[in-house]
Amino acid sequence: MNKDEIVEKVKSLLSEGNLDKAKDFIEEHKEDLGENFDKLKDMIGDNAEGIIGKIKGLFDKK
Repeated sequence: MNKDEIVEKVKSLLSEGNLDKAKDFIEEHKEDLGENFDKLKDMIGDNAEGIIGKIKGLFDKK
């Protein structure tokens, strides 16, 4: 797979709510991504924090 195909697959997994699968997929294609591996991994990390924050917000009492 080329870099663009990998990124599209990761986006698809994230849109389906499959954060763990997206992380695993990135790890599996680490060599294919080269220098983009860290960038994509960081993006996933940022999304995970955002998702967790939104979920916590749903349970906050007002």
